[in-house]
Amino acid sequence: FMPDNTEKSIPGSENTTYLPNFCDGEAFLRLLLVVELIAIVFALVSFSGGSLFVHIALISVAMLWVGMITAALLCLFMRRGWLGDHLRTTIIAITITLLMTLLVSFGSLSIGEVLRFGPTAQDVGYTLIRNLSVAAILIGLALRYFYLHYESELHLQIQAQARLQALQARIRPHFLFNSMNTIASLTHDQPDLAEQAIENLSDLFRASLAAESSISLKQELELTRSYIDLEALRLGDRLEVIWKVPTPEPKLSLPALTLQPLVENAIYHGVEPLPGGGSIEIDIHESDAAIEILISNPLIPVEQAGRRQGNRMALENIQERLTLAFSGLAAMELSETETRYTVKLNIPSVEAA
Repeated sequence: FMPDNTEKSIPGSENTTYLPNFCDGEAFLRLLLVVELIAIVFALVSFSGGSLFVHIALISVAMLWVGMITAALLCLFMRRGWLGDHLRTTIIAITITLLMTLLVSFGSLSIGEVLRFGPTAQDVGYTLIRNLSVAAILIGLALRYFYLHYESELHLQIQAQARLQALQARIRPHFLFNSMNTIASLTHDQPDLAEQAIENLSDLFRASLAAESSISLKQELELTRSYIDLEALRLGDRLEVIWKVPTPEPKLSLPALTLQPLVENAIYHGVEPLPGGGSIEIDIHESDAAIEILISNPLIPVEQAGRRQGNRMALENIQERLTLAFSGLAAMELSETETRYTVKLNIPSVEAA
């Protein structure tokens, strides 16, 4: 009842099927809540006499057993990688649900016969057929809903990835343009340094182009250090960089060219305008829930800042890329004191994400 074209998976998700991850406690509890609501509705519809509350309790117990066992088995199959493509997932889910419905129905009929309540022997066939039919309809509707939800999430992920790649492509020429300006400023007065800068830029840009849309924090820091070395050829002792990075670097994947443009802005707006230069601080903290990255630079006087107003393309670009890459969980904060301007990135750690 659903197409099974080429297998697709949501980027960044361990669950490659269209089913929810029933190994997750929240998803499991939501399933039980839905099953209980369906049980109450079914009990109200099928009630014909006696105690309504007993009738609801008996049907709830039976349907919850079916739901719990089915979800537990699907969780096991997910972890073992037995579900496979969409068609196999659908067949396995329907088979497990109908089989569990049959077994629980037989069990409830046997208990009812011993305790002298429930359908009579003449009603057993009808009861089994009714239960299996209801189970088939419910699992069919549930699988269809799960599939449509999966397709919707996949479509959103593809759109976000395309947007992320477009933003990535937009910032690379900006990065190259500013680096070439650095080299141009060295060409006439210091040709040897200009030649060295071109070699550094070649290595740096080759690494940048080779990077995927998402790279490790260690790789991003290497790109940033390479760029700082390039700027140091032009600024010399006027540029000081203070690194406060834990060793080893925290395990984190982030969009390529996230930190380098921030350092570039810090040099252009904070260090270069000052006759004596200044210091840039790059501070990285790690906690259980997030990784915090702070990049600060000197705050130049207002009269000088007016001549160096940027178009904020880098900041807006980075903020949007982080939003897309971390589904809105990452944040960027801008702050300033009397002497320093700081950009703070708060990125969820691997466990929290």
